[in-house]
Amino acid sequence: MTVRLYQRDPYLFEFEARVEETDDAWIRLDGSAFYPGGGGQAADRGTIHGRGVEEVLERQGSIWHRVPGHPFSIGDMVWCSVDWDNRYDLMKGHTAEHMLFGALQRMMPELELLKIEITPEQKRLTVRGPIDRDLVESAEGLVNQAISENLEVTRYEMDREEAESGEVRAKLERIQGDTVDVVEIGDFDCAACAGIHVMETGEVGAILVDRISSAGGGDHNLDFIIGDEAIARSMDLAHLALRAADALACPMENLLRTMENMKADAEGLRKALSRLSKISLENIAPIDVEGMQVHAAALPGIPRKELISRAETLRERGHLAVLVSVDDRVEFVMSCPSESGIDLRRLVDSVVKDMGGSGGGRPDFVQGGIADHSRAEEFLRRILDSLGEGV
Repeated sequence: MTVRLYQRDPYLFEFEARVEETDDAWIRLDGSAFYPGGGGQAADRGTIHGRGVEEVLERQGSIWHRVPGHPFSIGDMVWCSVDWDNRYDLMKGHTAEHMLFGALQRMMPELELLKIEITPEQKRLTVRGPIDRDLVESAEGLVNQAISENLEVTRYEMDREEAESGEVRAKLERIQGDTVDVVEIGDFDCAACAGIHVMETGEVGAILVDRISSAGGGDHNLDFIIGDEAIARSMDLAHLALRAADALACPMENLLRTMENMKADAEGLRKALSRLSKISLENIAPIDVEGMQVHAAALPGIPRKELISRAETLRERGHLAVLVSVDDRVEFVMSCPSESGIDLRRLVDSVVKDMGGSGGGRPDFVQGGIADHSRAEEFLRRILDSLGEGV
């Protein structure tokens, strides 16, 4: 069994230990300050006698360290160093996670914690339950207030029966044994946890939930940052909001309402434009190209299904259609009578591919798109030129 030095002192990052067992690249020491990971927190990094520790894990009650190419033998005394900057970041992130979920669940008791990820690259909670930005911001405010109060963080053991009383946030079905490790953060939060944490909430510095995203099935990911990074990001976002308010010539406190009004206005204009485009689609005047009646136009905001329906109608009437919709990209639908002898697939191949687009279908019906919406008129012109050349 390895003596878990990180439990005695989570701030210990340099220590000496004896090699008690080796297994190829793996080393077991008589005591270790390397945290093997758990509770969503990543394992520690560092060195043993100057050699990089690439992995740390728990195996049958002992902590093993993977040190590829090590020369150590049983009985060797080795000097070990945990990557302190990494460790301290994870400790702060773990404490912040407890506080964030505790605050969220305080306001929404039915909220369920599904997954925790506390790594150097990402700090994330995955939760199940109705959640929105207002709720998250309220919880964030509670956490930052608790951080400013510099609450004490303590760790102790509790009898399982006492933990079952419900005063401790715990998933007891995942915990073995008669005792439960508990982390208490002042009067703010109390939860079962065998991980490592800071001693005072002030060490976290600050917290910012900078992204809320869907995890599928109604679940949500909450990505958060802490400390100086959270403060710097908050300042950047504040400056961005101030610039947006200046650009829109509105008071800062009215920025969100102004943007919502602009969004509503833009949606109204888009719908009106779409209605006008549909009318225009029905009234495209045909032009004669080498004896063929061709209905060709590039119109804004026409749904593809509308283009398809109109193209089918024109094909049944014996006409050729080149219908283009322009929005974020160019969407096109082309049709012609089967007896015309025109292979629209060849036409698409000769024009669309060198414009960075794609398309396909039958000889008498093709559809596709071009990423660059500014090339709609060029596409239409090149198609008509190719038809005029008898392609």
